[in-house]
Amino acid sequence: MHEVSLGPELDALAAAAQARRLVTVATVVDAPRASGIAVGQKLIVDEDETIGSLGDGPLDLLVAAEARVAMDERKSRVTVYDVPGGPEGSNVEIFFDVLEPTPQLVIIGAGHIAVPLATYGKILGFEVVVLDDRDKYASVERFPTADRVIAADFGKTLQGFPLTRSSYVVIITRAHTYDEESLRIILDRQWAYLGMIGSRRRVQTVLRILGAEGFDEERLRMIRAPIGLDLASETPEEIALSIMAEVVAVRRGGSGEPLSSPSRFRPIAVSEVAK
Repeated sequence: MHEVSLGPELDALAAAAQARRLVTVATVVDAPRASGIAVGQKLIVDEDETIGSLGDGPLDLLVAAEARVAMDERKSRVTVYDVPGGPEGSNVEIFFDVLEPTPQLVIIGAGHIAVPLATYGKILGFEVVVLDDRDKYASVERFPTADRVIAADFGKTLQGFPLTRSSYVVIITRAHTYDEESLRIILDRQWAYLGMIGSRRRVQTVLRILGAEGFDEERLRMIRAPIGLDLASETPEEIALSIMAEVVAVRRGGSGEPLSSPSRFRPIAVSEVAK
């Protein structure tokens, strides 16, 4: 074994963090001497490029592909590879560490649902940004837990607002015209989650309008609308909870299904518990 220089790799990690990009660090955690691959060697894979090498070109290609899968799933893992062209038994163990920047919750619309939503988002570790075009609503006094509160025009602000694959966007404006304006700007950008509040009728109206304008149908289907999980919510706090539950499910890869659902496991009968 020998020490490995991490100069370029560290620079790549710093740049990814500054740009709020996802990145996967693939590290050799076990390798036989016969493989010629050093334990501790790293390959950095971010959304745009691959930095470094594990010391084997074909292996680099395999690892880079797996790193992007891990990045998409946001799940770290360990994978064992046969070194391409290497001697028999040359198994190399790679740890894929997915590094995600602080997730960002962007709340478009500062009405009554946005207030508890911003609070829940902060509690759950999100960087919270609230945007509304009304000073009366978009104020620090109403959103003391938010990281940024922006009182400005929806369209102009969103045009220059940086969104990444760690951005979770919730559209809860007061009118479908603002929903449409926001979606036109955001739809083809990067985001991890895009949800819009509204009745099914209102949602379908917006989606039909955007579809007629030529927006990609697959992207339109990715919009979570009506927004949230079915909690039979009624109050603003309950609706905000259903929205954040869906956001967390998307972020963590959950199904939103009850943990007690029979489809997850065989229910235990009361008689069995008694035994």
